[in-house]
Amino acid sequence: MPRDTDEKKTRKALRKLRKAAERAEAEGIELSEWEQEFVEGIDERLNKYGSAFNDPNLGASDEALSRAQTEILRQLDKKSRGKGGSSFKQRKPLKAKKSGKTFTPNVRDLNDDVEPPADAPVAPKKPELSVIKAVDLGKKPESTRAKATDVKDGTKRTPYKVSPFRVIEGGKSESES
Repeated sequence: MPRDTDEKKTRKALRKLRKAAERAEAEGIELSEWEQEFVEGIDERLNKYGSAFNDPNLGASDEALSRAQTEILRQLDKKSRGKGGSSFKQRKPLKAKKSGKTFTPNVRDLNDDVEPPADAPVAPKKPELSVIKAVDLGKKPESTRAKATDVKDGTKRTPYKVSPFRVIEGGKSESES
């Protein structure tokens, strides 16, 4: 189902399109292949449908040309008048300026501000660690004392101390969980 477009706007767009093409031909300015196809395609769609676009997001619903088509037609008109070259040329990438100077960033080196320490501090020695065996609460303390006296070098050591903690019966058991 075609859209309702303003017939005045359709005729105006057709007139601008044809004038731009005729003026370019009269001035001897050659339109590129793409520009010629654009003019022919827009002309055909305006005559057949009254509008050259279908998607309402591309322009107003009563307009004959979309915003992009209007801009391209404006550029074609400028080209046909000789006021500027075609803006449809491929753009060249930006290049860095070449000069004899090399770029040096204006930054501060943090190492310049730090003075080396006069006397290097001696790292403290790590304390020697020994393994402490856990006391099994199920065993009697006498067995631990016997082990303390059975030392190979013959010296007596103090017996292991019994942990001040004790197990209280009646708590949650593993079988309940």
